[in-house]
Amino acid sequence: MTLARTKIATRSTGDAESRRDFLWRSGGGLGGIALAHLVQNGSALAEPEPGVLSGQLHHPPRAKRVIQLFMAGAASHVDLFDHKPALEKHHGQNSDFGEHVEAFQNGLGPWMRSPFTFRSYGECGKMLSDPVRALGRCADEMAFIHSMVGKTGVHSQA
Repeated sequence: MTLARTKIATRSTGDAESRRDFLWRSGGGLGGIALAHLVQNGSALAEPEPGVLSGQLHHPPRAKRVIQLFMAGAASHVDLFDHKPALEKHHGQNSDFGEHVEAFQNGLGPWMRSPFTFRSYGECGKMLSDPVRALGRCADEMAFIHSMVGKTGVHSQA
């Protein structure tokens, strides 16, 4: 038995790609579609424990929108939004975390400061680098989460 491969033309090149490739590229394949369905109808959501929020917030929500930057292949957050003065201090020195750290290729290299200049923006004083300086106009209206950590430098796994 042979399966027919449905071809879909892409906008950018006009070349045809398989439906499977299209679904994978646009949403993680059939698993992504199934997850979207489960989340939409609520069957993937756990019941809240009694007394724990019970579906209610302890304060009225203020945020109207959330923008998540998925930046695979982009410059590092350390070079754009997450100023690290210690990188200036330790630039060029060997890095040693005292434990095994998964690296991209041939181990960890020396510390390297950002190639960009950081400046303070807004009343909050948020440090942003030159490539994203346009965001400085709305720095006081944005929230940056800097508390996420991972045991790997491989961003797709973090």
